[in-house]
Amino acid sequence: MSLKSAMAHRNLLYLLSLKELRTRYKKSVLGWAWSLLNPLSQMVIFTVIFRYVFKAKPLAGDPSGLANFPLYFLSGLLPFNFFAITVGVSIGAVQGGAGLIKKVQFPHEHLVFSVVIAQFVTLMIELGVLTVAMLIGGNMVLPWLPAMIAVMCMLALFTTGVALALSAANVFFHDVNYLWTIGSQLLFYATPVIYFPASVGLPALQYLARYGPTGAFITAAHDIMYDGRIPGVINLVELMVLGFGMFFLGAWVFNRLSPKFAEEM
Repeated sequence: MSLKSAMAHRNLLYLLSLKELRTRYKKSVLGWAWSLLNPLSQMVIFTVIFRYVFKAKPLAGDPSGLANFPLYFLSGLLPFNFFAITVGVSIGAVQGGAGLIKKVQFPHEHLVFSVVIAQFVTLMIELGVLTVAMLIGGNMVLPWLPAMIAVMCMLALFTTGVALALSAANVFFHDVNYLWTIGSQLLFYATPVIYFPASVGLPALQYLARYGPTGAFITAAHDIMYDGRIPGVINLVELMVLGFGMFFLGAWVFNRLSPKFAEEM
């Protein structure tokens, strides 16, 4: 991937991102409201299971003192959904752009970048709504929003790297899409979205929940939005290593396979 080439085709990236945003809920009655209704419906379902089936009590945020499972759930679900949905859509982005790849010379990674950008805009809107909900719930999160945005940018880098690698691999092996469906489900339950890491009995599983590839980002999101504090230094270093490391690895894989896309399609 050449930075010079990417900048030369920045208008194409803008148009692809705009198209992604415009067509996402095209011919839908509720339109962009679905981006909020989907996580809200999941919140209701898991809240009922958490509180009335398992009769569990949410842990209080430290130092915020907030004890509210729906808000804890949403502060983890929204970043995780960004990751899972972005990668899921991106996997088919290169294959879906076969006609454009065969006719026009352009940075093929823009097909993936446009999905990431569109989904990141959606995430920012959702976090805005979550911020309002946190304020109503009595948690002053406004001073922590810059830290949350910084963590989400690291998550975006990590997500882009995964998306680049899997979208390139999917051109040659269509099983990638089916494997991702299973993998994303496993990651969801290995990530502390619907449970508190401290409540996990096995130390190995608790470590995975806190420091796993997606667990590290969700733990940081909970620290900021739910607990009201900056994540620890170790956690922040891990986020930067994961973000930049996965981005460059994914870009390397994509660049190695990209020249063969046209003939494979």
